[in-house]
Amino acid sequence: MYTIENILAARHAFLKGKGGDKQLAQGRRDLTMAIEHNYPAFEIMRDDLVDQPPARKKPSAARPPDPVDFNFLFDSMLSHQLIHRNDDQFLLKDVNARRFMTGGWLEELAWLAAVEAGADEAYYSQLVGWDVDGYSGENEIDVIFRKGERLGFVSCKALRSSLASSDRKHRARMMDAVHEADNLADHFGEPGERVGVLVTTDLFDEDSGSARYEALMGKAAVLDVRVIPLEDIGWNRLVDVMQYLMDT
Repeated sequence: MYTIENILAARHAFLKGKGGDKQLAQGRRDLTMAIEHNYPAFEIMRDDLVDQPPARKKPSAARPPDPVDFNFLFDSMLSHQLIHRNDDQFLLKDVNARRFMTGGWLEELAWLAAVEAGADEAYYSQLVGWDVDGYSGENEIDVIFRKGERLGFVSCKALRSSLASSDRKHRARMMDAVHEADNLADHFGEPGERVGVLVTTDLFDEDSGSARYEALMGKAAVLDVRVIPLEDIGWNRLVDVMQYLMDT
């Protein structure tokens, strides 16, 4: 019987710990899905909550948020106890809430989509240790899944939705993410297994029909890394991408 654990063992690697809390991720699926559906509003709320006191109000998302989205997300965050009131200000509850808001939700979304796509087994926020030729170390894999005897990997990067042509740091982070995903495939994968990098950045100009960052897409194509941009964060499209990563 195949498991992620025994497949990794044959590759001189092993799971360290249990990874992200699957029950917790399922329990706040409604909030994670709400973020996916209302990302422009979430992006503004996240920045205001993480940068206390609020540092900016200007939306950086591709489309302006609806005020209703703010109320819906706010109520969801309260119900899941991610935020609390301190006098006249709302703050993130703790370090775990901060981690969820700054990127943990994206890992949970990718994991939920992998499960929905039919993964036989999947983990998120999973440490994987390795021992090769007397050397040892560990890597955190945002999402690792198994379909039959094959593994798949997804690296998740919660970045700004808009891509400015002058923002070299943003572009460098995305290029680094592609190389990081490729390294996972080289280190833990086998020929025929696929890897993706999920980024919350709008990477396609619908008006011109072209990529906003052609060098990134070209590098990803050369390395055989599937870039999953903000355009594919919608639930049905994301599940389809996960099914593609599982195909052999």
